[in-house]
Amino acid sequence: MELPVAAIAGELVTALRQQQRVILSAPPGAGKSTWLPLYLLQQPEFSGKHILLLEPRRLAAKSIASYMASQLGEAVGQTVGYQVRLERKSSAATRLLIVTEGLLTRFIQQDPELTAWDLVIFDEFHERSLQADLALALSLEAQQLREDLKLLIMSATLDTGQLAKALNAPVLQSDGRSYPVSIRYQTPDRQPIWQQLARLCFQLLQQEEGNLLAFLPGQAEIRLAHDWLLQQGLPDSVQVHPLLGSLTLQQQQAAIAACPQGQRKVVLATNVAETSLTIDGIRLVVDSGLYRKVRFYPKHGVMKLETAAISKASAIQRAGRAGRLSPGLCVRLDSESQWQRRASFTPPDILEAELTALRLELAGWGVQADELFWLDPPPKAHLAVAEALLQQLGALSAALKITPLGQRMLSLGTEPRLAAMLCRAEELEQQGEQGALWLAALLAVLLEQSRDDSPLWGQLQQLQQLKNSVTYQQAEQWCRQLKGQPGGALPQDLLVPLLCFAYPDRVAVKRGKGYLLANGAGAVLPPEHALATEPLLLVASLQLTSQGLLIRQAERLSLQTLQQYFADELSWQLHSAFDAQSGRFISEQQRRFGACILERKPAPQALSSEQRREAWLDYIKQRGLAVLPWSAASEQWLARLRLWQQLAPEHGAPGWQPDELLASLDDWLGPWLQDCQSLQQLKQLPLLQALQSRLDYSAQQQLASLLPTHWQAPTGSRLAIDYLADGGPLVAVRMQEVFGQLQTPVLANGKLPLTLELLSPARRPLQRTADLASFWQNAYREVRKEMKGRYPKHYWPEDPAQAMPTTRTTKAMSL
Repeated sequence: MELPVAAIAGELVTALRQQQRVILSAPPGAGKSTWLPLYLLQQPEFSGKHILLLEPRRLAAKSIASYMASQLGEAVGQTVGYQVRLERKSSAATRLLIVTEGLLTRFIQQDPELTAWDLVIFDEFHERSLQADLALALSLEAQQLREDLKLLIMSATLDTGQLAKALNAPVLQSDGRSYPVSIRYQTPDRQPIWQQLARLCFQLLQQEEGNLLAFLPGQAEIRLAHDWLLQQGLPDSVQVHPLLGSLTLQQQQAAIAACPQGQRKVVLATNVAETSLTIDGIRLVVDSGLYRKVRFYPKHGVMKLETAAISKASAIQRAGRAGRLSPGLCVRLDSESQWQRRASFTPPDILEAELTALRLELAGWGVQADELFWLDPPPKAHLAVAEALLQQLGALSAALKITPLGQRMLSLGTEPRLAAMLCRAEELEQQGEQGALWLAALLAVLLEQSRDDSPLWGQLQQLQQLKNSVTYQQAEQWCRQLKGQPGGALPQDLLVPLLCFAYPDRVAVKRGKGYLLANGAGAVLPPEHALATEPLLLVASLQLTSQGLLIRQAERLSLQTLQQYFADELSWQLHSAFDAQSGRFISEQQRRFGACILERKPAPQALSSEQRREAWLDYIKQRGLAVLPWSAASEQWLARLRLWQQLAPEHGAPGWQPDELLASLDDWLGPWLQDCQSLQQLKQLPLLQALQSRLDYSAQQQLASLLPTHWQAPTGSRLAIDYLADGGPLVAVRMQEVFGQLQTPVLANGKLPLTLELLSPARRPLQRTADLASFWQNAYREVRKEMKGRYPKHYWPEDPAQAMPTTRTTKAMSL
């Protein structure tokens, strides 16, 4: 049976011949992932050429490669091959290589022109993974070096108009092949989500025909639902398959393949089954409406695995799995009203992810983030945290240029923390520390994969015995890649130093009931923890909870270890601070590692003006901007600046959000602090003047013109504009003063209406409006009835639109 994408295949070949970049929009089941790449491979235009197909997930990459090879009657690794991290099946005969997205970045770093490839296909680009966005940015750079390199971006659900405009690329549209899918909603109860979903699956198996696909948030829920269903006494004709990336290829293929005649199956999957993978024979879908995502919190420097609601686009994708072969049914564990309130699309990873790996890739490419193409630019706060960490790891210089160590780390193709540890272990091995590299390799796979909070040394010893495990074999590959020798005794004394190389920002010093990390964040150990009284720790694992950071895994750390391996970063610094409790300045010498104070000794008490300035800056940063003497005038001025920045971001004025003001505190407030001797004097600082000093004369004039402080009423009254009012700028004016006005006042050259709060003669609020003409025609009549009786001496014309504005009573107007 011909797949829908075949209808536009010829048009696509023509477009690729004429254009550098082409966008294909095709729903799941159209054949874009499996049929189309093979079709292109067989066209004269691609004779002897090589195609790279990018898939978001390892499971999809391996499964698609296996399927396409079978379509050619070959084994994987001949015409069609695949490569995922630490695993490759290809040969000199391979012309179509399916890879996970991060590998394209590796290829481009090693060969900026991508000379080995003629066409790069981005599959399922709508998922907007961090690696896909980076791979596209670098591929566009490669195209500047090679005009004959072609890019094909394929998506099922994406704003193709926005993408086409950004890439200057044509969009081809393929129809899908699907049957109608009925949607049923099941309101969730308080049972665990896996249990509710498993019960729904069990009921549907009894009530409906066909195979069933269930979407759960993660691996734990899949395991629980799988075990529960097997305990329900299902008939022998019903098979239950988990679908996880951690399964063997044979197990994954069993979940995907068609059932034997007379058999039914239940497939329990995460959002990996939304796209890319075609699971044969699905007629029923049960959707939890949830997925797992990793979100980065720059303030704490940690990632958190969160359960989140899927978007409407994802829900539609999931439901569509039931309509491939016949009319289907999708049961959503949700209410219809709640489903309607879901976000339209899933936020792209680049806005929420940890960016250390991405920032290292950019440094390896030799660019800053703002020099590349992004559909959504990476957040500056996330980039700043990434840069600080890479400098601590030794990968970036003070000038944010990649170092030789950073280049070595980049070549390993693993997470920067672990890469730094492996590279440092390589150095130790070369210095005679036997076993350092093998210990680091084992430690790396544990830190990358393990969720076990038990002591690391015990886990390492256990892993050392599991020589046939995938984890052990991965450690062997890393060790050999660095010319190390796997196996042998493990040097326990190097465990903590190696952890320090990976987590220098997580050196932690005892502070009260918890610990202060080198990156400035605070964390606590669980109650009654064996390490709770240790003065110094190295934290390997953190969990962000509603109460703050919880230390999940840590090792004892000695000052001697830090001195031995981080001597250059341990320095005595003069530290001055203002003590609010005593109301005086204090000064001492501190030996610090990041934010951790390891040792102290007294210093002379007489402070210079520069030291006082530093002390005040530290005091304000710790307590926040609220300690400054904010007045109504300074708050209004700041509100105007933020509104100006929002309306005209291109004007280039400095940032005015609280975090931006704190980050630049030294620049705009520092000069005013040198002569400040007390809290009383701090409360008297000319804060408005300090803020205004951030703008030059021209910018201040532009602000005054676009967003003035006052508005002049038709009567000549000069009235203050409230820029802090709910709903936007507002001015309070007596109603009589705007009689005869049909046009609502505007700000910012007409971009922004000025809301009028119309007042009674006693200056009490009557009505707010941003449309005077409509107010006079409608609501005014009721207001007039009430006000004419309450204020009979004042002017209340029948037709206010034609009346004269006034500040006088009726009697005074007649004189």
